[in-house]
Formats: sequence, structure tokens, C-alpha cells
Amino acid sequence: MNAEPAEAALRKARRAERPSREVYPFCLIDHHVLGRRHDLQFIVRACECHHALIHDQMLDAGLDLQFEQNPVKRQVEHLKIESFYYRQQADHYRDWADAKDRQAQNLLKYLVENTK
Repeated sequence: MNAEPAEAALRKARRAERPSREVYPFCLIDHHVLGRRHDLQFIVRACECHHALIHDQMLDAGLDLQFEQNPVKRQVEHLKIESFYYRQQADHYRDWADAKDRQAQNLLKYLVENTK
């Protein structure tokens, strides 16, 4: 399920207008992974820049961050948000592994070229 196209376009336009933010290790804020209204306990620390980016991505994916009264619907939304989070984590680790693989290949290539 994707977000309403008009809302997504508005968020994209606002994102483009925002001044670029640097990533500083001292500007960490709490990110409620499942949404503050779904789970107050599941928190990770993120810089303000990445927090805004993640939040926008969640909304663009059509995830509902508002509290749901119906407990069954609330659990469904909780699972959707959690799957989004873990998919992002998996993508991050895959990118990290690919970067390490490239480093290893470059190191091997360097060693072969410089040991002749």
C-alpha cells in the first residue's frame, strides 16, 4: 500500500525545499521505530537528518503512524511498520557487506600488483 499521491508529492516538495542538513554524531534523537502511537518502547537513536528521511519514507510507503483503536488493525499496522524497519536494516547490512567485499577485492588486487 502506497501513500496518497498528493500527500507524497507534497512531502517530496517540502523535502526539496529544506536546507541540506549535515550528519552530526551529537544531534541524535529518539526514533520510535513503530511509531510513537504504536509502541513507546521500541526506540533507536538517529541523527535528525536520517530521522526525517526515515519518517518520510514510512509515510511514502503508506504506513499509518496514527493510533488505531481497533486492536486487530493496530496489530496489522504494527507488523507492516516492523517489516518496513527490518527490510531497511537488511538492505543496510547487504550494502555494508557489498562494500566490504569491494574492499577485499581491491586489497587483493593491490597486493597482487605490488608483490610482483
